[in-house]
Amino acid sequence: MDKRRMLIGLIVLLAIPLYIWIAYVEIPAKSKLGEEKLQQDPRQHDFSQVLKYDNPYMGNASNVGNLFQALPLNDYKGTFEMDPDQLSLVMNYNVNAGELEGRAEEAFLYNSTAAFLLIHNLDKLEMRFLDTSFVTTRNRVENWFGSEWESLKNPEEFKKQVQQKLKDGEQEDWLQSYKEGDS
Repeated sequence: MDKRRMLIGLIVLLAIPLYIWIAYVEIPAKSKLGEEKLQQDPRQHDFSQVLKYDNPYMGNASNVGNLFQALPLNDYKGTFEMDPDQLSLVMNYNVNAGELEGRAEEAFLYNSTAAFLLIHNLDKLEMRFLDTSFVTTRNRVENWFGSEWESLKNPEEFKKQVQQKLKDGEQEDWLQSYKEGDS
C-alpha cells in the first residue's frame, strides 16, 4: 500500500510541473507561431497591427523598415532602398515570386496599398523578388480605390476593400491597374 501511495505521489509531483509547462509555455509558443504564420498571408493579415506605422514622411527609415517587417512576406524581406528625391522605395525580397504560388502578387497588392496609405509622401514603390519585380505609384493605387481611399485606414474597411477582394480572387484587373510597364 505504501508503494502505491509513493508511486501516486511521484506521478503527481511530475504531472503538476509538466502541466504548468504545457499550459504556460508550450501552448502559448505554438499559438504565437500560428499567429505569425497568419500574418504572412495577405488574406489573413491583421491590418490594425500596422496602423502604428502611419507617418507623413517616407524618410523615416526605421518606420519604413518596421512597417514592412509587420506586413505579409516579412519572412523573405531583405534590404530596402529609399530615394527621398524621387519619394520612392524599393523593397527587396529574398525569394522567387514563382515559388510563392500567387502570394507574391497578393502581397504586392496588399503591401503597396498599406504602404501608400500609411506613408503619406511615398510616391513610388517597387517590390523586387529574385525573379521579377512589381512597381506601382501612389496615383495608380489611389485611382483604383477612388473616393474610398481615405476610408481604408479603418481596419474593417481595409478588410472589406482589400482582403475580401483577395479572398474572392478579384485581383487580375487590380494587378494590371497597379503595375507599371513590364518590369
